Amino acid sequence: MATPRRLQTERLLLRCWTPADAELLRDSLDRSDAHLRPYIPFMRHEPRTLDETTARLQQIIENFDAGLHFQYAVFDAAESRLLGEVMLIRRDPAAGLELGYWLDVSAQRCGYATEAASALVQLAFHELGVAKLELRCEPENVASGRLAARLEFVLLRTIVGGSTDMRGDPCDLQVWSLDRPRDDC
Repeated sequence: MATPRRLQTERLLLRCWTPADAELLRDSLDRSDAHLRPYIPFMRHEPRTLDETTARLQQIIENFDAGLHFQYAVFDAAESRLLGEVMLIRRDPAAGLELGYWLDVSAQRCGYATEAASALVQLAFHELGVAKLELRCEPENVASGRLAARLEFVLLRTIVGGSTDMRGDPCDLQVWSLDRPRDDC
């Protein structure tokens, strides 16, 4: 079964990125740079040019089509406002998929991250047949830790020096895990 390219929630539309989204993405990342940079690893490569952003979106689409990573642009239900991104990333086949997200600075504290991430949890367990999800974040990223807890992820461990910060210095990394409910097997 093909992974759906569009998901609808009560307030949101999650859909595959297209190259035509490059300007929207560029505007959101530029506006949200200071907010995202401390916690989002790909921000190390920002700011990109519009052409580089378009090329990045093309790679995201290719990865989606190949079943490697499933990255969705998060819009309001009318698809008039880009709110962020939510993704399922295949880093280690033995570990299942990793849930990730980011929100535009203007979309904070509205419950959008929880709503979008919850939709991907359902997708992973019910349509993709994934047995386990992980969410990784730095301990200082309190909002992501709260989101993980709201979605009933369990903090497995904190890896001391398990990642690097934006300057390339070692930093700790929390690993949260969520198993598919037994009644879904």
